[in-house]
Amino acid sequence: MTQRNSKFYDNIPLPDYEQLINCMHCGMCLPSCPTYELTGKEIDSPRGRIRLIKAVAEGELDITNRFKESIDFCLNCQACVTACPAGVEYGQLVEAAQLHIEAHNRETGQASRTKNFILNWLFSDLKRLEFIGHLMFLYQRSGLEKLIQKSGVLKIFSGQLHEMTYMAPKVPSAKAYDMTGHDKLPEKDRIRVGIIAGCVQDVFFRDVNQDTIDVLKINGYDVFLPEKNICCGSVHGHNGELDTAKQLARQLIDTFDKAGVDYIVLNSAGCGAYMKEYVHLLADDTVYKQKARLFSEKVLDITEFLDKKGWRKPESQNPISVTYHEPCHLVHTQKISEQPRNILKSIPKIDFRELPESSWCCGSAGIYNVTHYDDSMKVLERKMNNIRETGVSYVVTGNPGCMIQLMYGIKKYNVDVKVLHPISLLNRVYKQEGAGK
Repeated sequence: MTQRNSKFYDNIPLPDYEQLINCMHCGMCLPSCPTYELTGKEIDSPRGRIRLIKAVAEGELDITNRFKESIDFCLNCQACVTACPAGVEYGQLVEAAQLHIEAHNRETGQASRTKNFILNWLFSDLKRLEFIGHLMFLYQRSGLEKLIQKSGVLKIFSGQLHEMTYMAPKVPSAKAYDMTGHDKLPEKDRIRVGIIAGCVQDVFFRDVNQDTIDVLKINGYDVFLPEKNICCGSVHGHNGELDTAKQLARQLIDTFDKAGVDYIVLNSAGCGAYMKEYVHLLADDTVYKQKARLFSEKVLDITEFLDKKGWRKPESQNPISVTYHEPCHLVHTQKISEQPRNILKSIPKIDFRELPESSWCCGSAGIYNVTHYDDSMKVLERKMNNIRETGVSYVVTGNPGCMIQLMYGIKKYNVDVKVLHPISLLNRVYKQEGAGK
């Protein structure tokens, strides 16, 4: 339903008006919202933002700076979607509003230079990201990083900039992925699984990608990894760059169509959630609409895939204490919560301890910890206090943004714990089995 007096742009997809009026303003979402928890202001709550979006849709409100601040302040963690008794798809409403905000910012010359650099330069060509990753590798290994951090020279420009130098994890060497070994079943009997290296995952967590390949092959699956690394488009789509997101989605669909895979398996919660929504992203594309539907039906998180198709339970493991932080786009968007726990609990001698507020956002939220650093740290501190309370040795989570944020939180708030992806922990156990034979 389109509102005649809407202040939104006619040539950009509009927020779903039926979803807007489905909100009962009951307030069930308020206790689940990190930004409302920070400010206590209605305008910073899900139902407050829905009311603002509705007002713009009905022509009662222009796209004002306060409107933009409220939408931009949202982490889009979608905990409110889980809490909502009416089933309002809040995430879709906010992302639609962000498209119009970005268009308004470009029209009025208010576009963020930081966002423009990240989205339209750094992430528009993954070779650039790989190059930046290579420079960071040299910067870290040369000792220059520690020297700059110890000197505090960046505090001259910005205390926040100095703090953020501690956020980047160690960049591993960019060696090729090992695709060999473990194929015990005849090729005709193996399920063909497609994976992507990703963008942030490929630069900072190549070990997680390798662990994913190893675990799939150990369990008898045939693994396909595209030669050309392609971004899924989630970073662009969540930040108003819809055309770029669609272009990247089409490239991925074509790549996996040609490969003839049975499933597309992701080890990044944000990427998986977005790729499952390709059917909505390309709903108006007459050529790709059906392709997108078939593609989205094949997309599974790695823990979801193993839980559905099967994995070999480990046989031995040294005692280890573990807790699990739920990535927002895994638990709230994809509704995946028990599957990672099932894999973790299958490991012998594991001391699994539930994390208080395990589904509460860690504050990473894509590039939120860069664009809203101070607010992100307030959310992170709450998460780190809960992790400290468990007294575990490892916190496990399935998203690169969460891993980066939690690793930074360990340093910032002095919490004695290590961060692992669940698939990395599983592969570590498999390797220990091999070493013990």
